[in-house]
Amino acid sequence: MNSLGKQSVDPWLVEILACPVCGSDVKVNSEALICTNDKCKLGFRVVDGIPIMISQYSKHREYEKQYFDREFNSYDKYELENWRISYLQRIFSALNIGNNSSDLYLDIGVGGSGYTVIEAARRGCKSVGMDISLEGVKKAWHFASSELAGRSNLCHFIVGLAENMPFKGSTFTKISSIAVSEHLPDDKQAIAEIDRVIKFSGRVFLTVPNAYRRILPIFWLPYYFWDKRIGHLRHYKAEDLIDDFAAYGFSIDGVKYSGHLAKILQILLSNVLKIKNPKLWWKLEEQDLDNNSPTGLQLTLILKKKTSNEKIRYICLRNNK
Repeated sequence: MNSLGKQSVDPWLVEILACPVCGSDVKVNSEALICTNDKCKLGFRVVDGIPIMISQYSKHREYEKQYFDREFNSYDKYELENWRISYLQRIFSALNIGNNSSDLYLDIGVGGSGYTVIEAARRGCKSVGMDISLEGVKKAWHFASSELAGRSNLCHFIVGLAENMPFKGSTFTKISSIAVSEHLPDDKQAIAEIDRVIKFSGRVFLTVPNAYRRILPIFWLPYYFWDKRIGHLRHYKAEDLIDDFAAYGFSIDGVKYSGHLAKILQILLSNVLKIKNPKLWWKLEEQDLDNNSPTGLQLTLILKKKTSNEKIRYICLRNNK
């Protein structure tokens, strides 16, 4: 548990937080965080040291909150399965996590394991995990406290929305967002928020479902039912998503596709047939990641926020077209 006490919030976390409604600073007041704007003065609960920075839920977000609360509440131990290790390798390599002590890393949609920010903190990188699910971040905070021992102050967790992130502007140097955008009613606003909270030259790792027309037709029907069950609102074409980010001055450092036939075979062998063969699992993972055909089920973009001068030049060129 947080060494500052059950309801306390670490001062460095409070320092980077802002009211998600008006953008003003917040201050600690008893067992809550209070907006300092006299015209706003919204209060946000703190539960077990976790700020709940959401003023209200839409019907869609309430459904998703309940869905993921149930899922994450079943987590009983911290475990780095192979698929999580694979994601860590890709994210940390793309974002260069752990090589700069001044970095501040945010994972949007951190989930109930908290593995991304826990492992980033283990490498000495200050990290924040944000999710819509209180049960999820409570589990993640519990795992962080036990896994990191005396270094748990390097990572923290909050409840928040990607479209209205409760952070001050130009706060983070690294951001990841894995399987989040497709859940958001206003994904364009979430891009604007990423632009607002990331520093110039900051890097972003973002994974979303690939466009239906690009994946193999055999997967259309099962993917459709999965979308309905889990609350997906859309799939993405790489060119469109790149344009959405470019409008905010982001450059593209990489476009990756994953989830090819080798991945499907891997899932069938390990999850359905329960064949546990680590060497075979990693061999199939390697084949999947080496195959950058746009028919993969998942699309990953690696982006960089241009410096202020680069962004000014980009805006001038865009306006002159």
